[in-house]
Amino acid sequence: MNWLKTKMGSHGWDITDDDVKKPNVLLLRPVEYAHQEMEDFAEYFTVKTPEGDREEFLKKCKKGKYDGYAAIIWNAWDWGALDKEIVSHLPDSISLIALPYAGYDGYDIDSCTAKGITVTNVPGVVSAATADTAMFLMLGCLRNFSMGQTVLRNGGNWRTDLPIGNDMATKTLGIIGLGGIGKAIAKRANAFGMMVNYYNRTRLDIRIEAEYNAHYAAYDTLLRESDVIAICTPLTPATHHMIGAAQFDKMKKGVVVINIARGAIIDEAALVKALESGKVGAAGLDVYEFEPKVHEGLLKHPRCTLLPHMGTYTEETTMDMENLAIRNTKQFLMHGEAITPINKVTGKKAMGDMMTDTIDISKLNITLQ
Repeated sequence: MNWLKTKMGSHGWDITDDDVKKPNVLLLRPVEYAHQEMEDFAEYFTVKTPEGDREEFLKKCKKGKYDGYAAIIWNAWDWGALDKEIVSHLPDSISLIALPYAGYDGYDIDSCTAKGITVTNVPGVVSAATADTAMFLMLGCLRNFSMGQTVLRNGGNWRTDLPIGNDMATKTLGIIGLGGIGKAIAKRANAFGMMVNYYNRTRLDIRIEAEYNAHYAAYDTLLRESDVIAICTPLTPATHHMIGAAQFDKMKKGVVVINIARGAIIDEAALVKALESGKVGAAGLDVYEFEPKVHEGLLKHPRCTLLPHMGTYTEETTMDMENLAIRNTKQFLMHGEAITPINKVTGKKAMGDMMTDTIDISKLNITLQ
């Protein structure tokens, strides 16, 4: 507790470690790679990992097992949604939920806000790995690399069983959503010699467009003129099935569709029909509308390059995601402001002020300095 001892010492108080009770923070799963960051974090907070699954956690919350806990690092992706039921049973003492993920469409942020809980995510640190994944999917689709691998593994004729592919250079890439991931894709696409157009609800500053050599296009224009369309927008009620039968009809025949965002942005049944008709020439997907279930029509189609949501699945990116979630928690509890908050909550004071409330004044050896 060197931080608190220094803080109190500056006010003329002499305290020992025994005088301070460190606030409790729940870590739903042990970290995989951010061990040094967690070790530093544990100097200020008592970190506890609950046993059991989602239902067991919910039961313990109802019984008051975690009353008095300050925050949760919510790294249990296999628990499914952080829904209204769980939020309603979280202790009133919880002021922060830190997500080590960029997307938060499966989390009830409104319920958290209503309960006075700030929620954070980890934008930015996922951009490079996800953009690399998008480029892999583009190459797989345009060059028929996935088909080539399948033919080779299944004992087919050497290259004669494969349709000829297309170069990346000179192709027009349309990016839907030029945020952090979209910008990282644009940078990589430029290196391949692609022309980059983008669509956002709000056009970016021309200096940003120049930096990424990206040209703004109206939505329908982007659909009509793109050889490859990459979906990089978050899933919201407004973007659900943003790409469906009507949008496929506006696209070029043989267009390549890439999705590294969220599966439900595309009407998957409509995509299968567009693939079967030849309107969509190929699809490269890392996400699915009903994942982990994948539409049978996608699994069977030879021109689909498919991955099981591996966009950020690297040691380096996972560590960066864990690190930022831990830093968000520490920053918020000590100073009252998170680094990357999703929502805004007022009325709860910083744990940096609250931590002094846990000191037993009667046991302090007060020495004026």
